Amino acid sequence: MKGVFNRAALLLAVSVVTSGLAASGHAQVYYSVRGLLAEQFQQSELVDFQRIRLSADRREGIERQLGQKLEKSEYIFYVARSAEHVDGYALFDREIGQHEYIDFATFFDCDGRVTRVEVVAYREPYGEGIRSKRFRKQFVGKEAASGFKPGHDIDVISGATLSARAMAKAVKRATLLLHDTVLTSS
Repeated sequence: MKGVFNRAALLLAVSVVTSGLAASGHAQVYYSVRGLLAEQFQQSELVDFQRIRLSADRREGIERQLGQKLEKSEYIFYVARSAEHVDGYALFDREIGQHEYIDFATFFDCDGRVTRVEVVAYREPYGEGIRSKRFRKQFVGKEAASGFKPGHDIDVISGATLSARAMAKAVKRATLLLHDTVLTSS
């Protein structure tokens, strides 16, 4: 693996994130947080994290844009850097599918455009079609102002409609959080 990670900071952040991800039921885990960060940001010199605590006003504004309540008021964004340049960002989060949570990783370029989406852990008995490259590719290039409506902006997969909606919600939330917190404070 190329790149030097700020190991203490990264291990702390990874342990915080992984304690909530893949914790229930019979999860099919496809990636570890550390492994996926190392793969995505292999050219970066440093991968660190930034803890975002949402104020009541900021949380309310994001919830209004999402059309749903946020489950938590704190998120951890990973920030990949080389020298003084930001190479990209990542957010590991979860969204409810039909009955169980699906864990996602959303990666961004330095300007906040989605570069990659992965299913980190999947617990539902059906709908795993959202893991297909063809489906996930629809999100690449999207940003906070993009449309994320399943069946309109995002094609859904027969037999995976609820999982597709869950992924669309998770990616939209990630883009809004990045734009309205990390990118606006830079």
